[in-house]
Amino acid sequence: MKKVLCCGSVTTDLLVKPVDSVPTPGTLRSVDSITTSVGGCATNCAIDLGKIGVPVAASCRVGEDFYGEFVKSELAKNNVDVAGVTMCGPSPTTLSIVCIQSSGERSFLYNPASTADYCPDDINWDVVDSCDIVFYTGAMLMTAFDGQPCADFLRECRRRGKFTVLDTAWDFDDVWLPKLEAVFDGLDLFMPSYEEAVKLSGEKEPEKIAAFFFARGVKNMIIKLGADGAYIQPQGEEGRICPTYRSIKPVDTTGAGDSFCAGFLAGLAQDWDFDRAAKFANAVGTHCIMKVGASAGIKPMADILKFMDENEVG
Repeated sequence: MKKVLCCGSVTTDLLVKPVDSVPTPGTLRSVDSITTSVGGCATNCAIDLGKIGVPVAASCRVGEDFYGEFVKSELAKNNVDVAGVTMCGPSPTTLSIVCIQSSGERSFLYNPASTADYCPDDINWDVVDSCDIVFYTGAMLMTAFDGQPCADFLRECRRRGKFTVLDTAWDFDDVWLPKLEAVFDGLDLFMPSYEEAVKLSGEKEPEKIAAFFFARGVKNMIIKLGADGAYIQPQGEEGRICPTYRSIKPVDTTGAGDSFCAGFLAGLAQDWDFDRAAKFANAVGTHCIMKVGASAGIKPMADILKFMDENEVG
């Protein structure tokens, strides 16, 4: 089985509930729970792959602090190679405070910190060379790496024979396309969410979105459609929708997009075609939404394949 490298954004999430309003200055309010978990696109995907049973390494930047040690220990606990995780100052580990309302809705306080500082010097090329698939995710949040540094990295990975894949995060700077314009011709596969693909391309129909990125050099396209599954279009083929398991009602959608990516990469690691990999990816995403948290619902590959045998899509 091929090995996957997950590069990019990392956070430590502090999940607080319930938070229906902010206490007035000088006062104190108790809450039911405060829990800590690893978040961030790259680390979510890496943990998911480790739980599925795919060889995986992570490349991200954390601070020299408690949360950095926590991230590394959680990755290692879930069978992720951490040789590519760098710990350095002065920035602390990226931290999100997730405020969960009684209704279940969430709002976030986010300190970019170490994720924003991830740079070419953080790349461990020995780790890159040990992997077959390079997945860069969290693009738009990677302040020091987005743009030309990312483009140069992906082209070098391709030169070394790696299959390159990219996913985006929501651009809170609202810049969008200029941040990624340089990277597209270095991509074997681009798989953004529908909402992010619309912001990048200005198009709303999946076929037109895919055509927009094909014209800029992307080789293969996947567009994540949430409850509608995914639009897949391998190079030189017609696009099609791969439906998902709509009968499963979500408990928590946190990390669902990252888990879809993990499932698809798991398929690529076994040389499956796009249709088979997308079906498996939808099943992994469905497992994610069955439990609270980005990775709590992810199971080993055999369990997910059994689920696919026993459940119908649509």
